[in-house]
Amino acid sequence: MKKTHQTFLKAVLAFFITILLIVPGMAQISLDINDLPQPGDVQFSVRVDSAQGVTLLPGPSGANITWDFSILIPCCGSLQASLDTVDWINHDATLNAGYFPLSNIARKERCYMYHSHITHTDITQCYYDHYIRDITGLSKYGLEDPSNIVLGSNLTIFPLLAYGDSSENVAKIHIPISGDTLRVYHVVSKSVVDGWGTITIPDTTAQVIRIKTTETVYDTLYVNNVITDVHVYPDNYYYRWYAKSTGFPILQINRGFQNQQPPYFQQVRYYAKSTSALGLNENNPAEGFHAFPNPFSSVVTLQLDAGRTLLSVSLYNSIGKRVQVDETITDNKIIINGDKLPSGIYFYTIVLNNNDSFGGTLLKY
Repeated sequence: MKKTHQTFLKAVLAFFITILLIVPGMAQISLDINDLPQPGDVQFSVRVDSAQGVTLLPGPSGANITWDFSILIPCCGSLQASLDTVDWINHDATLNAGYFPLSNIARKERCYMYHSHITHTDITQCYYDHYIRDITGLSKYGLEDPSNIVLGSNLTIFPLLAYGDSSENVAKIHIPISGDTLRVYHVVSKSVVDGWGTITIPDTTAQVIRIKTTETVYDTLYVNNVITDVHVYPDNYYYRWYAKSTGFPILQINRGFQNQQPPYFQQVRYYAKSTSALGLNENNPAEGFHAFPNPFSSVVTLQLDAGRTLLSVSLYNSIGKRVQVDETITDNKIIINGDKLPSGIYFYTIVLNNNDSFGGTLLKY
C-alpha cells in the first residue's frame, strides 16, 4: 500500500511539472504596474550577432500570433561573452539622486574601474538612467554618465497598453557638448500594441504582447545659441515583446534614439534565462547542502553542513526576474517564506562567506 501511495505521488508530481513546462496557453494578456521593473531586479540580455540582427524581420502583427526566433545567434562567439547585465536600483541610492527629483527608480549599467592618480585608489564609475515608474508605464526622466548629468522631459519607453491601444509621446533632451555648444533631441513617438500570442527565443517560450513604437528624432546642434546643424530621422522603430512579470522585453528589435546615437541601425537583444546568465549547475549542488522540502508549498529551507556560513540567497522566477521574498538567515541556514509566490519553477543562487556561490532549482506547488 505504501509503495502504491508513493507511486501515485510521483505520478501527480510528474504531471504537475509537465503542466508547468507546457507552452503557455494562447490567451491574450495585458500589462499593469506589477509588470514594470522594480528595485532589486536584475536584467540579463543577450546581444544578437550584428549580421543577423540588421536583417531580422519582426514578423506579423495581429491576434494569436506565433513568433519563432529560436535560432538567434549571440554576437560575440559565445553566450557568456554576449551577455549584458543591468541592475534596477532604488533611485535614492544613487549619488546624484537630487538632480532628478521626480525619479523613483534607476538603472545601473556599464560599470568600469579606473585608477585615480590624484587619490591613488581604484574608482568604479557607472552609467545611470533615471526613470519615473507609475500607472502609465516607465518613462526616462534623465541620464547620467561619469561626466554629464542630463535632465529632459519624460521619454516613455514602456507604455502600459492592452492589445489595440495606442499612445503618443513628445520629449526633449538637452545634452551639453562644451561650454558654448548644445545638442537638443526632440523626440516624437507613437506606441501601439499590434500583436499578442506566443514567442520562442533560445531557451525560452512565453506568452506575450508586442508593443510597436515608431519614432521621429529632430537632432539640432546649437553653438552660442545659434542653430548650426539640423538632422531629421523619421524612420526609427522599436518592436518589443513583453511577458507578465518580467519588467524587460523577452525580445527587442530596435533602431532609434532610445538605444544609440546616430547613425541609427537595427539592433537585436533577447532575454537570457537566469540559469544561463548565472552559470548555474543544477545537477551538482554544493556538497553538504540541502534544500527541503522540494517541491514546497509555503516554506523552504536552504541549509549547509555546520562550519560553513551562508551570506545571501537570490531567487529568480522561471523567466529570469529576481523575486523578493521574506527570508530568515542564520549561520548555515536560510529559511524562505514563499507563501506569496505563485506556483512554478524557481532558480536560486547562494553566496557563502568565502565568496563561493552555487545554485539550483526549486518547485513551488
